[in-house]
Amino acid sequence: MSSLDPTNESEAAADPSLTETLSRRVADVLVEQLVSAGAKVMFGLPGGAISPMHDALHDRSDVRVITTRLEAGAMFAAAGYARMTGAPGVVLVTAGPGVLNSLTGLASAYAEGLPVILIAGEAARNRFGKNALQDGSSYGMDIVAMARPITKMSMEIRDPDLAPSILAEAIRVSVSGRRGPVLLTLPTDVGTSRIRAPKLSHHVESVPAIDGAAIAAVVEVLEHAKRPVIFAGPGVMRGDGPEHLTDLASKLNFPVMTTPTAKGAISEDHPLALGVFGFGSNPSTIDYLSGGVDVVLAIGTGLGEASTNGWSPLLVPTKHLIQIDSETLQLGKSYKITHGLSGNISAILGELNQQIHSLPAVVEKFGIRRHENAALMTNGPEGLIAPPRALWELQQLMPANTLYTLDIGEHMLFGIHYLEIKEAFGFGLMLGLGSMASGIGSALGVKLGRPDRPVVAICGDGGFSMAIGDVATAARENIPLVVAVFNDERYGMVEIGHESVYGRRISYPSGTLDIARLAQGVGAQSLLVEHAGELESLDLLSRLEKGPVVIDIRIDRAVRMPQNARNKYLKTAIAENKRIVN
Repeated sequence: MSSLDPTNESEAAADPSLTETLSRRVADVLVEQLVSAGAKVMFGLPGGAISPMHDALHDRSDVRVITTRLEAGAMFAAAGYARMTGAPGVVLVTAGPGVLNSLTGLASAYAEGLPVILIAGEAARNRFGKNALQDGSSYGMDIVAMARPITKMSMEIRDPDLAPSILAEAIRVSVSGRRGPVLLTLPTDVGTSRIRAPKLSHHVESVPAIDGAAIAAVVEVLEHAKRPVIFAGPGVMRGDGPEHLTDLASKLNFPVMTTPTAKGAISEDHPLALGVFGFGSNPSTIDYLSGGVDVVLAIGTGLGEASTNGWSPLLVPTKHLIQIDSETLQLGKSYKITHGLSGNISAILGELNQQIHSLPAVVEKFGIRRHENAALMTNGPEGLIAPPRALWELQQLMPANTLYTLDIGEHMLFGIHYLEIKEAFGFGLMLGLGSMASGIGSALGVKLGRPDRPVVAICGDGGFSMAIGDVATAARENIPLVVAVFNDERYGMVEIGHESVYGRRISYPSGTLDIARLAQGVGAQSLLVEHAGELESLDLLSRLEKGPVVIDIRIDRAVRMPQNARNKYLKTAIAENKRIVN
């Protein structure tokens, strides 16, 4: 017993419950804290350094532990779980390569603002600086320093007695304000140490007061706007944000467009919905903005490249740009603003709804327009199914409450553009970092977070080959997912982008994958689709009762989305650089 502990041995002997309190392992205490924070599922891979946490979990029948094939997949799954449940996604990995394999997922969660708690095992403290195997301390690889730029908090737990307080702070930081990931490294001897566990509050988020004068000023602007638009980002997805957004738009009769990652924040069949602006833009948003706007109300978006079509000037209003975000540093970062509100976005929208009383006399219908009517498309010039048609057939086949996740690639642009999403959490895309293989991993977490809903992961053949381990995990754990592979046997987005920017084509083949055999080899079911009409005739729901289903959809390579703004930017930058050199 520590000499600093105010409880002495005689007191412990007199009170048996006190003895029990004094003999708890750090790992057991930490697991209990994580469960109390809402983590009913935890992801990761085992290893010697993280074994104390896994030993503690062995006694918890109320926690499901999902062992993935690679740590990156565990991170994406935890991010999907966090997005669907609002609770932190928890990942447990071992030292050295275990935590290093997690960094891409950590950066992705940081870019998306998702609360993921990564706990990495570490060498014992008495081995620091002695060339110990996988030493990640500040004497070795310094994992904490590596993770600091891509986390909200990165810390090593060196003192067993401080471990509960450090984790409590990590949980608070992760879910407060603009949410994001945290990293804690746990030396093996700290995890096995016994401590007197304090009783800590589990209230981890505070709601800042709303500035009444700022609200009144924004209300004044909104009520006098002549040609306004609401631009909703992923920050609106917390709490009652989507409901408040729809109520506000309806009360003001303002059209609403969303960023790609906020697709569905307002139902896409709502008369005020304009669709997506940014990557995969709908013509309805571009046409509306091209007519000029006097007021832009940007909510929960940092107005970055992917969300603004490369910082399009179409978003610059003639009078007012109002930005609402949970993080003050986002305000005015990309565009000059006239009004900025920071704090709990849902609460701010609720207050705006309370303060706005003027209702429009005429209700205008806007609606979403797409490049093509996917229902009328069939096969492309090469005789294979057109990607928009494949998406349309998939949505005809699946129930209306299906949740969709997208991976990164050319298929992503089609998905953003053509999928019709009618609810706030019906669509998931980790576009901030743009990591391939994120779509299938996040679908695992989405399904575990909402087991009552069908889940479809849409990916390319390149992303599928990177995430085959996550398909194996779904098969082993009997997690019923549909994995729709848009197979064009190339890294299409890069190939098309290179041709667009440089004017010549370089082939970037992903190889001829036998997706059916790969899927069957890891225990999943497989189907093949080549032509229009084949996909919508499948009986997927009965197959899902037996576990994950992989669909190899041979898409027509000749069917393309219009050039995206990023390619235009790269082409302009290269031309400008040549001009300067010459």
